[in-house]
Amino acid sequence: MVTRFLLLAGLLLCWSSAALADADQPADAFKSELWVNVGGFSTHFNPNKNYNESNAGVGLEYRTSPTISFMAGSYYNSVRHTTTYAAVNWQPYSMGDFKVGVAAGVMDGYPGMERGGTFFAALPLVTYEGKLFGVNFGLIPDMPKVNGAVMAQFKFRLK
Repeated sequence: MVTRFLLLAGLLLCWSSAALADADQPADAFKSELWVNVGGFSTHFNPNKNYNESNAGVGLEYRTSPTISFMAGSYYNSVRHTTTYAAVNWQPYSMGDFKVGVAAGVMDGYPGMERGGTFFAALPLVTYEGKLFGVNFGLIPDMPKVNGAVMAQFKFRLK
């Protein structure tokens, strides 16, 4: 219970500080965007573990500013369980259609982490967003209970 409270408090802190960072932007300078995420692929640093690297799923991503978006969804993960996630993406650096930053949020479905329960996760995120198609590229670092990977999540703009 305390862990979940701390995770939610951390997520709210990230969201509020990101919102304050964008507060000085003119209101009419950016129109919000809605994307549908359709899962993607992962490539693990240790290929001998027989991971599932085709990670089908569905989710929504709502970009509220050029630097902030919120995402939530579900996908079939690398250890063949369903993962549900919610995250804030803060991407303060951009060049053309590419954005660079970090995603932070909560997820579940990995038996090696909190016995499959909810845990906090953060990872570097590079995003390509064209007019109708986009890709989120993430790096999952090697950790004691986690085999690192590179992931790609595909998305299509709805609005």
